[in-house]
Amino acid sequence: MLFSRTPSGLAAEHLFYSEILVYVEGYTDIPFYDLVLQNYNHRIKAKNGKPECEKLATLLEQGDYPYVVVIDGDYEILVRTRSQHRRVVLLHRHSYENYLFEEEPIKQFCQHRVHSEDSLEEPLASDKFTELVEETELKFKELLVLDVAHQRSKTGRETFFRNPDRFFQRDFRDDEIQKQHAAAAQDVQTQSIDEAKTLVEKYLTKHRFVDLLPGHFAFGIMRRLVSNTVGKSISNDDVRQYLSSVVWQLVKTRDHNSLKRRLRRAVREAQQMLESSSSHTR
Repeated sequence: MLFSRTPSGLAAEHLFYSEILVYVEGYTDIPFYDLVLQNYNHRIKAKNGKPECEKLATLLEQGDYPYVVVIDGDYEILVRTRSQHRRVVLLHRHSYENYLFEEEPIKQFCQHRVHSEDSLEEPLASDKFTELVEETELKFKELLVLDVAHQRSKTGRETFFRNPDRFFQRDFRDDEIQKQHAAAAQDVQTQSIDEAKTLVEKYLTKHRFVDLLPGHFAFGIMRRLVSNTVGKSISNDDVRQYLSSVVWQLVKTRDHNSLKRRLRRAVREAQQMLESSSSHTR
């Protein structure tokens, strides 16, 4: 459609819907946000990545239209960033998947897949989850610092976290991690690496390392944990759908509460704008 190709068309798309449009970066994001807004008059539309959402955010800043845009935090969360508009909701973690990387929802998913709901036995012990979180930081922290340095320096190199499976067999593959580290250390200045390390270390004083990992990579680690725990392969969609459906009930971190509050407030505000506009045209 035309409104998907031109700035004026993008800004006017909301006119074709009776619900409040909430734009997200991809289709797999939708269930996570849909659950937060289940009692609100909304329609979530997936765009083709962050650049498209950023265009919509810029248009919103310019024209104050009645829609909402959700944008991943990525590595921008390393430097405190203020949203450019009240209805542009910035994540405080790298991506939505990082909000799913929580012990209780994952434990419940494993419980659901292995035993009946009323079983007292837990297939995923807390110390196993904690150990995975700690070991993930130990194994990938240096690689992530290099990734931050490359992205901040705009070297154009591919992300080093595109496929998590290559770094695992039964356990972490140290040889593959070291090989990737050696490749990543090239073509980036020492000063850039030092600056990236300082930013990462500062972030980790208040946040978990897994909150900073690229979302698809963090999700790959979660899926492997689930599959290893229940003893069989689980589809990505099954894991996403289940965790998205329970995370808002089971997890009350500052990040989750903030995201829920800001997203709902943005949708309510957009709804009020529509109602006000409608009453003025009668």
